[in-house]
Amino acid sequence: MVGRALASSGRLAALITDAWEKPGGVVTKLSHRLRDRYHPELSAARVEAPRYVHYVRELHWKYLGKSGWHRILDRNAWFENMAAKRLRGLVEEGVPCDTVFSYSYAARSIFHAARSLGLRTVLGQIDPGPVEDELVADLYERAGQLIRYERIPAEYWERWREETALSDVVVVNSDWSKKALMRVGVAASKITVLPLAYDLPKDAIVAAKPLPEKFTHDRPLRLLFLGQVTFRKGIGPVLEAIHRMPNAPIRIDIVGEFQIDIPASTKGDRRVFLHGAVQRSSVKRYYRDADLFLFPTLSDGFGLTQLEALAHGLPVLVSRNCGEVIEHDVNGYVLDSVTPEAIERVLRELLDRPDRLRAWAEQARILPRFSREALAQNLSRLTT
Repeated sequence: MVGRALASSGRLAALITDAWEKPGGVVTKLSHRLRDRYHPELSAARVEAPRYVHYVRELHWKYLGKSGWHRILDRNAWFENMAAKRLRGLVEEGVPCDTVFSYSYAARSIFHAARSLGLRTVLGQIDPGPVEDELVADLYERAGQLIRYERIPAEYWERWREETALSDVVVVNSDWSKKALMRVGVAASKITVLPLAYDLPKDAIVAAKPLPEKFTHDRPLRLLFLGQVTFRKGIGPVLEAIHRMPNAPIRIDIVGEFQIDIPASTKGDRRVFLHGAVQRSSVKRYYRDADLFLFPTLSDGFGLTQLEALAHGLPVLVSRNCGEVIEHDVNGYVLDSVTPEAIERVLRELLDRPDRLRAWAEQARILPRFSREALAQNLSRLTT
């Protein structure tokens, strides 16, 4: 989205990426992941990407048995070096450029090159950084599932700290991320908060869906938890809240890759439907059928699924530890603390008062500040 926003405002000199394959090519037929590594809106833009290297490199690392953080570190280092070399080539060629935008964890070598060329550096910070890692590790340890979480190695954070030092500006997507970065020493004066943007899908639901006058077991309150099924996203308190309401007319659909061990009590609850990961094309069906989207995340750089839910006319139950999208008691509910008791209290209130949920649904729409045009204007100010 950043590349498209810069291009639409005339600020994109070039896009350097690891893979760029037009649909129908040989590589896209071999790799499902590469089918989305192209966008027609950037067809006229200058895109620098090595051909076939991404696919061959991934096969090579798979052959060597590299996985987890070792593979991520090697992948990031490869990209940095490739992009730094191409950046130097663009400048030598005379391509007009005064600012380099690069995402966190793969920007160090790029920013070293940019600095040596006299260019301004903007780091796109994708998450809350080390604070989130500590928080998530603690969640898994308290749940007795630490074996399910691979701690991020020290080298990863050392490289990141060098990135932040080389940055003129660090762009985060929420106040939560800004506070987390300040806690580990990133200067507040260097950090700018820019929310993510979202293109409204053509088939988005604009009218509020009908809700019953009273929820029953034949027509229960339909909840949706969609995304990574991990303790960081708040699935633990959600499941405990449902468990505390054994007779409540509730149905919850849990959609996404499971990164925790699901309790036996949850598996045996006929109101809980565990779908696992689904294809992207199937996601809208779950948004369409739900009454309330659950996003009680313990830590998120933003949480784009909030905007996806609103685009489908779906109000959201959310925490404060993510992007500021939901207005409390207007288009959803903002939790002050993510606990089973707090989630249970909100669900019981909605069961007693469906009209409150109906009022939220009527206000479930994406505001202009999350448009691509708003993002383009903000980026133009940063890169000028």
